[in-house]
Amino acid sequence: MRKGKVLGLAVLIMGLLSGCEKFEPEETAISVDNKGQVVSYVKESFDKDYYSSEELEASIDQAILDYNTAGGTENVKKKKFEVKDQNAELTMSYATGNDYSKFNNVTLFTGDVLEAYQAGYDFAGKFQSVEKGQVTATDVTGNDILNSYNYGIVILTEPILVTVPGNIVYASDNVEITGKKTARVLSETEAAGETEEPETTADGAISLSPVNSGQEKETEGSTAALAYILYE
Repeated sequence: MRKGKVLGLAVLIMGLLSGCEKFEPEETAISVDNKGQVVSYVKESFDKDYYSSEELEASIDQAILDYNTAGGTENVKKKKFEVKDQNAELTMSYATGNDYSKFNNVTLFTGDVLEAYQAGYDFAGKFQSVEKGQVTATDVTGNDILNSYNYGIVILTEPILVTVPGNIVYASDNVEITGKKTARVLSETEAAGETEEPETTADGAISLSPVNSGQEKETEGSTAALAYILYE
């Protein structure tokens, strides 16, 4: 192979590698790619003396099996589970945002602004304009957002870190911008400066959310505030 071709191949490989961004959060988070696929990372405090990591992992595996069997798909997968430094960490992948939503009994919409509007989202409330990871205005209205119908959008209610595939351009006022492509959805408790207790299952064990434990996290008529994150 000629030297020029070798150098060209090296440049191509470096370009591909530099375009790949690893999803390695330090807190509970989700990442949405440009195809609508979702990866979730959950980190919860874990007391090994209270119940075993094997029992917890078995319950996760069973929930995944039940979901995939019911749907006749393999849309939900466990990528990694481990317990270290008294923390349980779980990484899962979902073929679509709808799979994430159904599996975890929560709201998650992925698509573009026009699709969100057609799905019934009303873009109520106040929004903030964002440039290069910084808030530039806080007086944006829902009507302003609807004029940007081709932007990608993630809509959810969970107070977690969110990574999107493009630069964030708008977000609702219950979202904290943490970077060009990352933002945290704020809970009402966080906004009030209070401390949240870990979610537990019916038997008192800590729930490694987001994992469907059989409990309804959001019921019909829920008043949980929607968080909107738009990106280009």
